[in-house]
Amino acid sequence: MAARTAAKKLAKYRSMRDFGVTGEPSGERARGSRGNSFVIQKHAARRLHYDFRLELDGVLLSWSVPKGPSLSPRERRLAVRTEDHPLDYADFEGIIPAGQYGGGTVVVWDRGTWESADDPREGVKKGRLTFQLHGEKLSGRWHLVRTRPNGTSEEWLLFKGKDDAANDETSIVEARPESVISGRTVEEITASPGAVWKSNRAQPVKHAPAANQNELMSLVGQLPLGFTLTNLDRVLYPEQGITKGQLIAYLAVVAEWMLPHVKDRPLTLVRCPEGRTKPCFYQKHVLAGSPSPIKRVPLEEDDGEIVDYMRIEDMPGLVALAQLGTLEIHTWGSHADKPEQPDLMVLDLDPDEHLAWDQVALAAIELRGRLAELGLASWVKTTGGKGLHVVVPIQRSAKLGWDDFKRFSQLVAAAMERDAPDRFTTNMAKRARKGKIFLDYLRNGRNATFIAPYSPRARDGAPVAVPITWEELAAGVDPASFTTRTVPKRLAQLEADPWEGITKKKQPITQAMWKTLGRKGTR
Repeated sequence: MAARTAAKKLAKYRSMRDFGVTGEPSGERARGSRGNSFVIQKHAARRLHYDFRLELDGVLLSWSVPKGPSLSPRERRLAVRTEDHPLDYADFEGIIPAGQYGGGTVVVWDRGTWESADDPREGVKKGRLTFQLHGEKLSGRWHLVRTRPNGTSEEWLLFKGKDDAANDETSIVEARPESVISGRTVEEITASPGAVWKSNRAQPVKHAPAANQNELMSLVGQLPLGFTLTNLDRVLYPEQGITKGQLIAYLAVVAEWMLPHVKDRPLTLVRCPEGRTKPCFYQKHVLAGSPSPIKRVPLEEDDGEIVDYMRIEDMPGLVALAQLGTLEIHTWGSHADKPEQPDLMVLDLDPDEHLAWDQVALAAIELRGRLAELGLASWVKTTGGKGLHVVVPIQRSAKLGWDDFKRFSQLVAAAMERDAPDRFTTNMAKRARKGKIFLDYLRNGRNATFIAPYSPRARDGAPVAVPITWEELAAGVDPASFTTRTVPKRLAQLEADPWEGITKKKQPITQAMWKTLGRKGTR
C-alpha cells in the first residue's frame, strides 16, 4: 500500500524526466530508510539554488530555496514547494544533461536526519512545520512556513530557530560550499564529468539525422489541408536556415498542444512573408485570398464599423497562417462566440534588460501567491523573450465586460507595485522601468492581444513561447532553450500537460476579490 502511494506521489516527478538520458534515479526501486532522512542538494541549473528535501511517507518532500539556508533566525529564505522526489534521489550527485529538466550540476550539500515534535503531515497541510535537523552542516531547530497558510500557494519561508546552533555572523553556504559525499564543489564536479555518479548515462543525447529537405517537403505535402502550399523552401529565419516548410512542420507537430489555447479566439498575426529580417507587419483582419481554414469573426471597431477578424479551428488553420508567412500568433482574451466576455487574464512580467532571470522568476512566483490568496489558480509560460506570462482562466459572464476585466488586472498589478515600488512598476514608460519589472496589465483590454502558447517569435533563434510548470520555473528553466527545433522533442517526452486543467477551470471574479483589492465590484 505504501509503495503504491509513493508511486502515485512520484508520477509528476517521472513525467518531467527522460531516464534514458538523465542519470537521475527513477524511483522504481524502493530504498530502505529509517523514515526520517533529509538532504539538501546544491543545484547549478539555469540559476543556482538549493533543493531542501525531507523524507515523509516514502518520498522526499521538496522545496527550491534560491538563496540557500541561513543560520541567522532573522533571515527568511523563500522556499518554493516543488514535486516530490524518490528516496534514492538523496544519493544523487552528478550532472543533469543540458536540455533536460533542471539541466546542470548537483552536489549533496548536506544530509542527515530530521524530527518533528508534532504530526508533520498536519504541519504540511496547515503550512507550518517546526523540526530539528541533525546534519553535517545544519543542526538545531528550523521552521518552514507557508506565506499564505490558508491558501493554496506553495511559497514558503525557511528560517532558523533561535537556539545554540543559530549564527548571525557566518554565511554557511559561502563557508561550506563542498559536497558532504565527495568533498568537491559544484565547479569541480562540472569540470570533471567523468567521475560523477552514473555519469555514463549523463552524456549528451545523440540525435538521429533529421529528414532532408526533400523528405520534409514530401511529408508536409501529405498534410490534409484543403489548400495549396507554396514557397516551402523560402527561408524565414536566415540565421538558422529555417524554411517555411520547416515552420509548417513545427506547427503540425505542436497543433494538438497549441489548439486548445488558440482555436476560436480572435487573432492578430505578425507576418514576415520574405523572412524575419525583411519588413514584417501586424495583421488583424481577414484579407482577400486567405486560405479557407482561416475563418471570419465579425467584430465592431471603436468607430462602429463591423470588420472581419481572423480565427482558426484546427491544424489546417494553423498551417494556413504559416502559409501566409506568419511568424507570431497572438490571441484575444475571449472566444469568438462571445467576444465581449473575456475569459483569460494575462499579466505580462516585462523586465528591464539588465535584470537577472531569477528576479523575473521569483516575481512570477510571488504573483502566483497573490492570486492564490484571492482564490485564483494561475499558470505560467515563457514568452520567447526575457519575460513571463502569468495566465489566469476566468469564468466569463455577461456582468464582466472588458473595462472591469482590465481594471481588475490593473488592481492586482498595482498591489504588487504598492508593496514593492523598488521592484515593480505599472508605468509603461521606458524611463520608469529602469531596474524594475513592468507589470503589464494592458493586455487585458478589448482588442489587446498576447502571444499564444507554442507560437514562435519573429526573433533570432526562432524562440517559442512555452507553457511550463511552476516546478520547472522554480528549478531554473532556461527560456532560451525553447525553439522550434527543441519544443517538439520536449512535447514527445512529456507524460503530462504542463497546463493540465487550465481550459476546464472556471473561476469567477467575486465581490470578495474586488473588496480585497480595494474596489467595489461589478454591477
